[in-house]
Amino acid sequence: MESFFSSAEQVNRLQASTDVYFDLVYKHSPIIKKTIAEHGETTIAEYLARYPLPMGNGCQEKDDFFKVVHDYLLPIHGESIARRTVTDLSKTPVALTANHHGVDFFAQSVQGTLLFSLILSFMDPAQSTIPVLACANVPLNNLTFPRGMLLYHTAKNDCTDMPKKIPIFPDKLKTSYVSLVGPIDNAQIKRTATRIGKLVTQGELLPEYGDVLHDLFETDYSHTVSQGWQSYSEQSVVLNHRLWNRMFANSDMSMDLIYMELEAIVSRLLMKDLADTSSLIYNLMFDPDIAQALLSKLDGAPACWQGEKLNRRLIENCSQNNVKKALGNCGTHFFWGVGLKNKLIPMVLEGRAPGHQLRLKGKDERGRVYTIAFNPSGIIDALKNGLLLPSLFTCYTSISLARGIGCIGGYYQSRYLPCMQQAIIDVLNKYSSMKNICNQTVNIPTGCYLSGMQTVMTKAGENALIPAGPIEIIGRGGLNKEDVSKIKQLTIKEAHLASLVETIPDIVPFPERDRKWHQEIPMVCNALLKDKIPLV
Repeated sequence: MESFFSSAEQVNRLQASTDVYFDLVYKHSPIIKKTIAEHGETTIAEYLARYPLPMGNGCQEKDDFFKVVHDYLLPIHGESIARRTVTDLSKTPVALTANHHGVDFFAQSVQGTLLFSLILSFMDPAQSTIPVLACANVPLNNLTFPRGMLLYHTAKNDCTDMPKKIPIFPDKLKTSYVSLVGPIDNAQIKRTATRIGKLVTQGELLPEYGDVLHDLFETDYSHTVSQGWQSYSEQSVVLNHRLWNRMFANSDMSMDLIYMELEAIVSRLLMKDLADTSSLIYNLMFDPDIAQALLSKLDGAPACWQGEKLNRRLIENCSQNNVKKALGNCGTHFFWGVGLKNKLIPMVLEGRAPGHQLRLKGKDERGRVYTIAFNPSGIIDALKNGLLLPSLFTCYTSISLARGIGCIGGYYQSRYLPCMQQAIIDVLNKYSSMKNICNQTVNIPTGCYLSGMQTVMTKAGENALIPAGPIEIIGRGGLNKEDVSKIKQLTIKEAHLASLVETIPDIVPFPERDRKWHQEIPMVCNALLKDKIPLV
């Protein structure tokens, strides 16, 4: 078999196959197409050295953001890390926003974080923290699987069953949201550890990875349980920090990975912004003409809302599967309602007719109606009492567009954040009183992309390479200085090739995928990358 894969004719064939898969990805992601067209043959080292950090000045000062970050991190990480994170953000006000919150075992986001850390260390060798603002309004069973762990290298080297999901939270919580669920407890750890032992005995899990998982449970997970965190979100901040230290224990990288829940940070900022009539958020939400124009402008825009579906949800029976499917992905107006059993409720802004009181209104699948007064004090009270969570629009407007904190995202954010920005500019531009705010919003960089790339892989049999997640990296003893040096010599296209096995299921609809893609791509990676990419 090896001679078959090493022949020049076969390599050319595999290269042609690679182009087919890239064309499929380009169809669904213009930013990946643009990045590879402009930088495909550029090395990681050259790309990172020239990476344009999205720093700008919004219409509001950054100091309140820094204070919120410090106060958020202080009870979790202590004074030293909280202070160093704020110091780094003050010098380089940029955060990675491509990741979902939860304990991160998803190879694409873990390795994207690695690239971000290399950018920061290149820009400032004194940088000691890696700030990540991670979206927590995601269910536990989403693609990144914050419900538990992901293992990429299975004992059977089965690329079609990769990554293997190892749940920690029970099945009844799988659709609960990261931002709302309670912490992992000792009983859940014990059940999962028992299951891992059975998987090793049954020959489905390699013993060395079983040892890694048991060590993680006994040392890191048990440690966070003993600390008594009240939420999985807080617990994840600590566990991601500890996992990162394990992955780089044998390298020169001494930076601390600082995960922060995006919605928690923004909720604290909104306590100030909603009471400040000069803030960007206040004007967008509570100036009636601006709010109505904005709701119309962004209706149907990605990561925003669909007004017709939101209104229909209030009158139709959302417990029926056909209705649920038809009205899915409807977004929400500015905030999500928090319903029973850790569910998020899409909310529609009602009462815009003269003489009517504005209110956010939503209905859950059981027919229960949720209503919140839409005024500054009503929203602030609802945020304090855990009845509302900010939407992506509200989050990025507060952090990026209002304060100029650089948000480096993935292939979705690079599309929807510029769209949000342009809509706000178009609306504000019609009002002379908003001229200064509008002019400052124009200058905020919003299209920054750092995702869809991987630079560390692992063998799956003789002829396949697959992504490496934290378990594989820790099992090898972590990455070292030589690995990092090798990473920097890869090209941008090679890094995207290494990540195709995760990019395709994320952005390409199932009917468009070739039935052999999950088998062929690992073989292509082996043929083209085995002598170039770090292997664990």
